[in-house]
Amino acid sequence: MASLKKLIFAPIFLISFSFLLFQLKSNLGSYDIIFSLSIDTFKSLLIFSSLICLSSFLFCIFAGLAGDLKIVLPINLLASILPPLIIDPSLGLIISFGTFIILALTFFTLSKKLKSYINFEPAALFGPSIRSLVGLLILVFSIGYFMSINKVIAEKGFQIPESLIDSVLKFTPTDNSSENASLSSLSSDQIALLKQNPALLKQSGLDPKILDSLTPGKSAKATGQDIVKQTLQAQVQTMIKPYINFVPAGLAVFFFIILQSLTSLIGLLIYPLLWITFFILEKTGYIKFTEEQRTVRKILV
Repeated sequence: MASLKKLIFAPIFLISFSFLLFQLKSNLGSYDIIFSLSIDTFKSLLIFSSLICLSSFLFCIFAGLAGDLKIVLPINLLASILPPLIIDPSLGLIISFGTFIILALTFFTLSKKLKSYINFEPAALFGPSIRSLVGLLILVFSIGYFMSINKVIAEKGFQIPESLIDSVLKFTPTDNSSENASLSSLSSDQIALLKQNPALLKQSGLDPKILDSLTPGKSAKATGQDIVKQTLQAQVQTMIKPYINFVPAGLAVFFFIILQSLTSLIGLLIYPLLWITFFILEKTGYIKFTEEQRTVRKILV
């Protein structure tokens, strides 16, 4: 009965960790989580960060209350088996190995604290372990993100998302110059002629690819926006090209920083949540506290 009592938080942790892995899977190999400025992306990041904090919180509570390697180790193994089942197997194995190591490390450091404390203070005992586990999970997930995005860039190359360019242009005033206006008034025959003679556009300092975005009869404003967007995208791509091998590492660093920042804010809720959790556990009789008196030796002259 005592062993079963110590396992109550285990299935809750495994369920939370499974949802976390599904959320991770949806973000692997995608630039949106880094570049998109939409509300939907922010909500996705917020959910992802909350699941990281919740999974860390539940594992530390479970490991602290269990206090036995024979109970914690099987749950650790079960959690480590989940990544290859949910994520791509080759990438999942690496995340699986990292998960097993950090969960085991968290258990040993937490159990050492729980064996040497004098007065039980949940925030002081569990708080640092939860924050540490959050940071380690983000590190493991960032390594997985690096490997997935590196594979995508190697196969398809790197392309600045149009959503990012559109977001930048919303806050940047565009100048519909006379060149843009004249381009927008070109007929289909004139556009076809320019495509056959791209050198004419190059002499004016324009990229011949701009012709692909021109539609006869399209407004000058819309055409100007298309030209600015394509020109800006081409310039950024040209700047990034010499450093393309460093792009996956840079994206992984941004991935780590974004998650670390959000979890730091969400982590402020950990301490009141710890107090509420142990208050409920005590009131329901799940845990009990004992008070001890110890003999203190002092010197007198």
